[in-house]
Amino acid sequence: MTEIRRVFEADAIAARVRDLGAAIRADAGDAEVFLLGILKGASCFLADLLRAIGGDVSYGFIDVVRDAADHGSDALEIDFLSHTDIRGRHVFILKDVVTTGVIENYLLTQLRVHAPASLRLVALLDRPDARTVDITADYRAFSIEDGIYAGYGLEHESRFGNLGWIGRVR
Repeated sequence: MTEIRRVFEADAIAARVRDLGAAIRADAGDAEVFLLGILKGASCFLADLLRAIGGDVSYGFIDVVRDAADHGSDALEIDFLSHTDIRGRHVFILKDVVTTGVIENYLLTQLRVHAPASLRLVALLDRPDARTVDITADYRAFSIEDGIYAGYGLEHESRFGNLGWIGRVR
């Protein structure tokens, strides 16, 4: 049986999402904000942050997958699930857990080619001590220690994503 120790309660998550929404809106001013959620872990985060930002906000999703045919490599593929033009837009990439930064660095590099007005990284959970590339989350809800986390959209073995809180799997 999987045991999950609560780390971030639902009310703490809601408060941080509200704070992030206010910070993003303050930084963006009256400009449209485009949230780009990385599936599937950022789905709950995106839904709540979308409402917390206020003003003109739109969103889309992408999936970033490792190339299974290229064993042991860092080959990545981006699958745009919504074909939205980001040229000239203020884009905020939402990631569930930022650890090494490899995926995020790759994604930022690929998206810059599309000439957004700005491109920022928003982490639900951030572990900067695990970075293997030089990247910093522009916004983060929580810093975490090493471990496996579940809840609030984060799944462990395809389970527990429906929890309203985030816990560490033991």
